[in-house]
Amino acid sequence: MFLITAVLVIGLIYGFFGFRIINTLPLGTGWKTGLWTMLVSCFAVLVLAVMTRYRLPDHWITPSLFWVAYICLGFMTLIFPGILLKDACMGAYYLIHNLFSKNGKQNRDNRESKAGGMDPSRRIFLTNAGNAALTGAAMVLTGYGVNRATREPDVIRVDVPIKGLPDPFRGFTILQISDLHISMTLKEKYVRKVVNRASREQADMIVFTGDMADGHEKDMGKDASPLSDLDAPFGKYFVTGNHDYYSGALSWLNKIERLGFIPLINEHRIVEKENAQIVLAGITDYRAGRIMPGHASDPGKALKGAPLSMPRIMLAHQPKSIFKTDSLGLDLMICGHTHGGQYIPWNCLVRLDQPYVHGLHRHNATQVYVSRGTGYWGPPLRIGAPPEITVLRLVNGSPA
Repeated sequence: MFLITAVLVIGLIYGFFGFRIINTLPLGTGWKTGLWTMLVSCFAVLVLAVMTRYRLPDHWITPSLFWVAYICLGFMTLIFPGILLKDACMGAYYLIHNLFSKNGKQNRDNRESKAGGMDPSRRIFLTNAGNAALTGAAMVLTGYGVNRATREPDVIRVDVPIKGLPDPFRGFTILQISDLHISMTLKEKYVRKVVNRASREQADMIVFTGDMADGHEKDMGKDASPLSDLDAPFGKYFVTGNHDYYSGALSWLNKIERLGFIPLINEHRIVEKENAQIVLAGITDYRAGRIMPGHASDPGKALKGAPLSMPRIMLAHQPKSIFKTDSLGLDLMICGHTHGGQYIPWNCLVRLDQPYVHGLHRHNATQVYVSRGTGYWGPPLRIGAPPEITVLRLVNGSPA
């Protein structure tokens, strides 16, 4: 039902583009018919890609279909809000022009012959010019976004002050990977690129804060295989994200263990270095209990029995998990999920769902670091929110 609903909504977006852009072009019927045919074909490729994913997941044509379908979808999701904004601005302009023009009364009297007090030919020109500019901008942004999403992720280095940090842990580095989203367009080649870049950092510990893949382990497990080459002296740890549950969490957790990661399912470990210790805890995704009741997120359970005298670090997928931890004495929570919004204008809307979108923040007595993610979800676009591998360095001091 979700898939059918999603396809219908996307179909409406494609149709909206056709009626608002193609139909307004000053072209003949033949040209418009050709453009409509191209538009319908792009939507058909999306439907075909979804079908082949389930029927022919290993066929060579499936990834190619997804690349075409998702690039087109990315373009549509860029231009759709742009059309709405353009229409709103032009509507406001015509309204203001009509209300405050010196010839406002005459305009109102001649509304039938002069729409909004403006010569019809001028209105058509402005509409076509606006549509052309909008379409061109969306095409350029799509090209840039694809290029940025598929390049090597940025390495972001952040110093995290922790009060009373034991001397042996001063300068301790935690490398974070998050939201890789292995899929039909993000496969082993990109994962290998991530692993090679992360390995050069030689971090003390590696953590993966959820959303390994968008697909079943039997279909995409091989694309995750380069992650087994990651190594850190104090271990590799994993917590589940919401997409891990959509993709069969138990199968992926088995694969993750074979890759050398330790899953933290509402539990903790004591990390020791030169007789000093810190607590590393991990919780399941914020909404995991809706899909697997036995995996309901439980920060209290994760820290049960953990000594209060030690610095406490928790791994969680969604930043909103911080609201469940106020009484637990956390020093740091490390999260992902938001993708930093991934691309405009969605990086503005994500703030409606999550308290923090990217970077290091202070939440009461706890610090929260939110990664922009290492891969991408859906359209292979990154605009204004490049992918990242994060290196968090623990330093002694009071949080700002």
